Amino acid sequence: HLLDKPKRLTLLAESWGTIKLAWYALNVVTPHVYVDTTGCAFTFLVAKILAGCKVATYVHYPTISTDMLSLVWERRPSYNNDVEISANRLVTYGKLVYYAAFAMMYGVVGSLSDLTMVNSTWTKGHISRLWRMA
Repeated sequence: HLLDKPKRLTLLAESWGTIKLAWYALNVVTPHVYVDTTGCAFTFLVAKILAGCKVATYVHYPTISTDMLSLVWERRPSYNNDVEISANRLVTYGKLVYYAAFAMMYGVVGSLSDLTMVNSTWTKGHISRLWRMA
């Protein structure tokens, strides 16, 4: 139940689920260093701020990427942009606001990482742009 997938606002809902899961886990055992290999940066908020851990992360693929934002901006149907959304300017605008706000929040929590490792130059570029303070 911690990670139930909704039909809409999935990035936000799944991130909230990872926060709840991290809270549960870190109340059972609190390590000195929290190591994340899932890419769920919202868990850093719990690990660093609430549990006082150092945070190390390995990112294979960011939760949101500038490519995802571009697909919505260009109104191109794709894996993250239904035809119904891309065909409607008002809905597209709403999704852009949602994605931009989520990307900003993702950047803030990502910057809580004390050590960030990535698997490729593509991922490094996206993480560098999104987690500016990391």
